[in-house]
Amino acid sequence: MKPISKQSGIALITALFIFALVTIAAVAMADRQNLDIRRTENMLHYDQAYMFVLGMEKFAATVLVEGDPDKEVDHLEEEFLKTPVAQEVEGGTISGFIRDATARFPINNLVNANGEKQDAYVAAFQRFVDFMTSGNRCGEQGGFNPDLANVVLDWIDKDEQVAVGGAEDMEYLNKERPYRAANQSMASISELRALNNVIAEEYNCFVGDGQNPPLVNTIDDHEVAINVNTAPAEVLLSIHPKIDDKILQVLIEGRGEEGYKDTDAFKKVIRDELAFDMQDPEQQRESVQFEEELGKIKLSVGSQYFEVTANAQIGRMEVTMISLLKRDGNKVTTVQRSLGVY
Repeated sequence: MKPISKQSGIALITALFIFALVTIAAVAMADRQNLDIRRTENMLHYDQAYMFVLGMEKFAATVLVEGDPDKEVDHLEEEFLKTPVAQEVEGGTISGFIRDATARFPINNLVNANGEKQDAYVAAFQRFVDFMTSGNRCGEQGGFNPDLANVVLDWIDKDEQVAVGGAEDMEYLNKERPYRAANQSMASISELRALNNVIAEEYNCFVGDGQNPPLVNTIDDHEVAINVNTAPAEVLLSIHPKIDDKILQVLIEGRGEEGYKDTDAFKKVIRDELAFDMQDPEQQRESVQFEEELGKIKLSVGSQYFEVTANAQIGRMEVTMISLLKRDGNKVTTVQRSLGVY
């Protein structure tokens, strides 16, 4: 038997090396092809999911017009406010729900359209903060910053004067990553995370979760009113300093299944509970002051602004969109959209 020559050994090694290279290239090409297929599939599924959430927004707009015969009054027993939608579609599921955005405290109303402080709203928001702080409702770290009202005021007002406990440009410019106060209306609740000394627990209380809706809105409309038929206890207590837990309970019970028909009916409940003695000069003055203070906070029994949360899951892709819709008679327009977060 002839021994294998050196040339034959080199040829064999070369052949094996080429075979290995071809195999590696083929495997790499197959992996790349699979990755491209997966990427293309994900892109198609994302586009599908996005179109579905847009469709849910459009459906919600139709419901707000056609599914609400009495647009002057909106309350918690409205079918479209209490019934979420969920449906299976080809390749996944879609779901969504509508919430009344004017049930929340209008945080941008701390200033007027000219960016000037509105004392009544600052005082009301301070009551809101005090209520949240006293109940330690925002985690175990002591609740809300007691100066939060002034921190928010300084963020959205147009001047550079620092309110007590507030913060203007110099405070923010001295941070490790400097930035300036907005000095204009908030565009999103998420801006709260940029405010001085706002911790995660406070922010989470503001934005709520799947079960509890946000407690404030950032609607850029200084004429927006609080809907007393849908507002939670925290917001109702902030409306006037004379509203205590006892009056709050009566107000909530007074909404019944169909809500208050007008704001006068809501205010009458408070007056009846306070029972001012109009023969007493001191109580007469208190009554006048009560009416003046209550008149400075815009209230309503119906809503113009609604928040739609739509979710679509197609294949491995999931899209959540939060839309702010404005209803004006039979016309609904999209004011704002955000993906995934507020």
